[in-house]
Amino acid sequence: MTKKISLYIGILLLVTLVQEFGLSRLTLFNVSPDIVTIFIAFISVTIGQKTGTSFGFAAGLLSGILSGNIGLHMLAGATEGFTAGYFNIPENSHATAKLKTKRLYGAVVTAGFCTNAILAVGYNPLGLSVPYRIFVLGILESLMTLLLAFIITRFFLRKSLAD
Repeated sequence: MTKKISLYIGILLLVTLVQEFGLSRLTLFNVSPDIVTIFIAFISVTIGQKTGTSFGFAAGLLSGILSGNIGLHMLAGATEGFTAGYFNIPENSHATAKLKTKRLYGAVVTAGFCTNAILAVGYNPLGLSVPYRIFVLGILESLMTLLLAFIITRFFLRKSLAD
């Protein structure tokens, strides 16, 4: 298990860098898909809520350091992992890959929306109204992230979710 956690920490570093320096540049209405949310949701669904919260906090710390807004990103990341943890499937369950995939998608949408709401309240570079940022842009970001999650599960996570 510790070997797996070490691997996940390395992946977290890579995913955070890809998000901050790659995917954050692909915007639609100043919103971009969030690969970190997908990774935190995967950790939370497969390992558990406590580990997901810890990874979310670490992802928020890394994102905050790279973006210059540490506290807000740490809060959003920890909330993301905690929220996605509600979709956890215990390791000893007999859940099918289809159920695990559905849970992952639910975790991605819910955690992404909660994270966007926190960031919308605390950070508003465009001067838009908070309800607009939470609901309109939050839903748009959740859908974009869900589309990215669909692509990632089809090409990369299929075997991991089948185990």
